Amino acid sequence: MAAPHLVSNGGAGRRPQLPAFCRTRRPTTVAVTVNSLTALRLLVLVGLLFQLSTLLLVIAGPVPPRLQAVSTNSPFPPAAGVAASGGQPMSQASDR
Repeated sequence: MAAPHLVSNGGAGRRPQLPAFCRTRRPTTVAVTVNSLTALRLLVLVGLLFQLSTLLLVIAGPVPPRLQAVSTNSPFPPAAGVAASGGQPMSQASDR
């Protein structure tokens, strides 16, 4: 059984030939509208805004833990979040 795209060329032997849809030469045009360019510009701006916000978060670094009151003789009542969580007071670590 012969290959489907092989064509006999007289006595010159068999050479492969492309299918008909590949041999037609139609000019290919792409329509670019102002609306599509505007949408692309908006998409690029959103991407740049996301990158900028990510960069600022990386530069800012980790958020330090919330400090809690060490002294119980303070005239001010403890913060509601600290009292409800039952957190332990932090002590200062020596760097020696």
